[in-house]
Amino acid sequence: MRRRAFDQAQVEALEPGEAYARCDFDGLSLKHRDLANCAFEACSFKGADLTDARLNGCEFSECDLSNAKLAGSNVFAARFDRCKLLGVVIAGCQNLATTKISKCVFDYVQFRGLSIEGMRFAECSFIEADLSLTILKKTAFIKCNLESVDWTGAEFEQTDLRGSKLTGLNMCKVNLAGVVLSPDQLVELAHELGITVLT
Repeated sequence: MRRRAFDQAQVEALEPGEAYARCDFDGLSLKHRDLANCAFEACSFKGADLTDARLNGCEFSECDLSNAKLAGSNVFAARFDRCKLLGVVIAGCQNLATTKISKCVFDYVQFRGLSIEGMRFAECSFIEADLSLTILKKTAFIKCNLESVDWTGAEFEQTDLRGSKLTGLNMCKVNLAGVVLSPDQLVELAHELGITVLT
């Protein structure tokens, strides 16, 4: 089933609190739009500009936001479920800690230098994402794929990585003091260092 393609004039008519299913907003400007409490299902925002948009309480389900610009947008109490966010720009997003994110793809996304303190990611993919210099106090990555993530200079404090895949973690560059791991993950990290753990 094809998506309904929107043009810029139709974007200007979008209203908060509405539901949109299988819509195509690719490459369009939604800057400063008030989309609070909207529900988007199977919609595409590839390359769309949502800079400074009001996304409070929005629900994004099975949406593609690859390469979208979310800088400065307010995502208070927003929910992202099974969404693709490859290359998305989130620098300056407001109220990130209040968002609920599950089963989303953040591969290759630049989080460098951001504070994502208190955020919870469940069953998400972060393959080769840049989390260098990020503030990760009480951030949780539950059952996520963290393969080859760049953690250089990240600040950990009660950072929960239990159940997540940590393949490719460079133990020589990353200080993991402050992270929470499972026993199985300790064995995995030992293997990365060339250490054999016998039980």
